[in-house]
Amino acid sequence: MPTSRTRWIGLVFVSLAISLIIVDSTIINVSIPAIIEDLQITSTQVQWVQESYTLVFAALLLVFGALADRFGRRRMLIVGMGVFTVASVFAGFSQDGDVLILARVLQGFGGAMVLPTTLSLVNANFQGKERGIAFAVWGSTIGGMVAVGPLLGGWLTT
Repeated sequence: MPTSRTRWIGLVFVSLAISLIIVDSTIINVSIPAIIEDLQITSTQVQWVQESYTLVFAALLLVFGALADRFGRRRMLIVGMGVFTVASVFAGFSQDGDVLILARVLQGFGGAMVLPTTLSLVNANFQGKERGIAFAVWGSTIGGMVAVGPLLGGWLTT
C-alpha cells in the first residue's frame, strides 16, 4: 500500500478524473440549444448526442471495471483519461452532428474506463477510517460536479 501522503495525492488526481467525467455528462443538456444552432443538427441527432454517451458508458462500466482489475487500475485510468480527453477535443472541433455523435461515443468509452477504476483505486488504497473519508471525498466530488456541470454549460454557451 502506498504511503499516506501518496494515497491522498492520488485521491486528488482520482477526484479530478471523476470530475471531468461527471461534468461532461451533465454539461450537455444546457449546451444543446447552442449545439443545435452552431451545427444545425436534427432532433434525431440531438437525441443521439445526448444518449450515445450514456448508452456506451452504462454498457461498458462493468466490462472496464473487470478489465482494470485484471490489467491494472492505474493503467486503465490513464488510458481512459487519454481516450476521454482526445474524444473531448474531437467533440469540441466537430463541424457536424454525426462527428459529434461519434465523439460522444468515444467519450463514453473513456468515461466507462475511468469511473469504475476511480472507485476501485479508492477502495484498494485506503483502509479503516481513512477509507470512509476517501469515499466521502470521492462521493462529494461527484455530487458537487453534478451541480457544477449545468452551471459551466450555461456559462460556456452564453
